[in-house]
Amino acid sequence: MQFACHCGQTPDRILEIGFTSNRHMVVHFWCAACSRVLFISQSLDECAQLCPRLDTETETQSASDDARFLQSLGIAVS
Repeated sequence: MQFACHCGQTPDRILEIGFTSNRHMVVHFWCAACSRVLFISQSLDECAQLCPRLDTETETQSASDDARFLQSLGIAVS
């Protein structure tokens, strides 16, 4: 989701995140620049499509690096 007000400013913080009865995620935020209350809504399917794909090679490398680090501390890793 892109969080930006109509004036172009991004929010300082998100106030609330929730779900509607028809499975839409709703984000509520405040624009400090123009004093507007904003709500953005997307279906869970839309959210899933916009999520970046998992990079399995990077995940495997990170897990291997983590295991080596833990073993260097004397922690057994299976």
